[in-house]
Amino acid sequence: MTLKKSTSLAIIALAASVWIGCSSTEDKEKYDNFYGAGSKAREETALVTLQNERKNPKPEVTPAAQPAAAPAVTDSAMAGDTTAAATPAAPAADAKPKRKPVPADVSALLNKHACFACHQAYDKVIGPAYSEVAKKKYTPEQIVELVHNPKPEHWPGYPPMAPLAHVPKGDIVVIANWINSL
Repeated sequence: MTLKKSTSLAIIALAASVWIGCSSTEDKEKYDNFYGAGSKAREETALVTLQNERKNPKPEVTPAAQPAAAPAVTDSAMAGDTTAAATPAAPAADAKPKRKPVPADVSALLNKHACFACHQAYDKVIGPAYSEVAKKKYTPEQIVELVHNPKPEHWPGYPPMAPLAHVPKGDIVVIANWINSL
């Protein structure tokens, strides 16, 4: 009978010590900062910034936006040769980076796991755009790890992403390969 009591007390003591060890003041502050009141303040700041960016977009400076040098006038153009005048200049569409459409299989996975709630391919929503993630040049394995165990310090200024351990590794690898193709 005493063995049963002492075993029960030992288990309770072990559970209590683990509970106390895992709930230090520092851990509580970190948790609150990332997921509690601190996250709400960051989200509000991010939303205000996003709304301001949408109201007042910053003009992008591209090579096509800079004034081009006047085309050289040749003798054939002066003589009325229409072939020189008919040759089109570089299209303006080439000035902006091309936006690849999201493949159907990747789009299905992004919808299935609700990734589009916070991320878009080329536009900042709550989290960074996938094109911005691609600039970090993470390997697919690193992206899998970051989805399962996010590192908020990698993306300052954004609200921290919740760990998505339920998302299968195979699905994340398909998404990661697409991200790296942007």
